[in-house]
Amino acid sequence: MGRDTNSQMEESMGTASHRPRRRARLQLSSAALAVGAVATAAALVPGAAGARSTGHAARTLSLQESASLHLNNKHGLTLKESGTAKGTLTGPLYLQLNVTSTRSVTATVQVYPKGGGSLAGRASADYRVVGSYATFSGTLNITGGRGKYSKAKGSGLSFSGTIKRSNDAVTVHVSGKLSY
Repeated sequence: MGRDTNSQMEESMGTASHRPRRRARLQLSSAALAVGAVATAAALVPGAAGARSTGHAARTLSLQESASLHLNNKHGLTLKESGTAKGTLTGPLYLQLNVTSTRSVTATVQVYPKGGGSLAGRASADYRVVGSYATFSGTLNITGGRGKYSKAKGSGLSFSGTIKRSNDAVTVHVSGKLSY
């Protein structure tokens, strides 16, 4: 008792030279140091062994979109409109606007940006008639996308516009942050 493990090992090995044992200890220490260095690198370096890769980093866009739309179809208080979005994501835009009461509207929006892919969203807004125009203002949530926007997310985007009551032409504005 009281003796350390190395002393007991040396006694059992006899009086042979200490050089082979010292060399073995140095090799063991070097191997342990190398394993520690690899483990540290794996923990700290993105993309190293054991790290999870998503393929690409999430991107964020600050949207500032506007569009002047024309009526394609009208059924009761539902307007189906189309036109071109101009701003951050220029491209064809389709809007279905439903007047749900004298004070509110809902909408579904689809945008097909020039760079490919598509985005879809749903909006709800307050609605007010002012003379020959009606105005709406509320929020839009991104509900999905395709292509490079397949993982698109965005909530509480600003959604507003006007409806010209004589021909049901709609202008729409959307702004806010979108991640994809």
